Amino acid sequence: MATEAPLTVREAGVGDAELLLSWRNDPETRRWSRTTDVVALADHVRWLENVLASADRLLFVAEKDGPVGTVRFDLVSDAPEGTWEVSITVAPESRGKGLAGAILAAGERELRRREPARCVLASVHEDNAASVALFRKAGYTGTEAAGPFRVLTKPLENA
Repeated sequence: MATEAPLTVREAGVGDAELLLSWRNDPETRRWSRTTDVVALADHVRWLENVLASADRLLFVAEKDGPVGTVRFDLVSDAPEGTWEVSITVAPESRGKGLAGAILAAGERELRRREPARCVLASVHEDNAASVALFRKAGYTGTEAAGPFRVLTKPLENA
């Protein structure tokens, strides 16, 4: 009997640029993003290089028999110490398979392993019911409004 491959996360690299850009420019991804414009490859590569060089940002590729999504954490400078903002993308071909919760959980584990993180916040579009449900199920609470986005927070266990 074959066992199912576990979901893991690894650090993203410049070699992931085209794959990540294809996910970023997917219409459904853009629909729920703060910036809904299509991004050009050169702009994306510049952004990715800056993310990878920053000590205040962590970008992981989630894999389960190949890449299935990303989870990114950005240190929030104007919040209490140890507060990170999470952003998650499920690859278009991997949607509907129940992977978002596992991607988020794996990302949170890796964040806690690497950083003295105390709290994670998620800015979720108020009309994105699936994302709101994902974060609520993962223990995020709150409904602070920031335009069409709701800010949900979760204290981390190792805080």
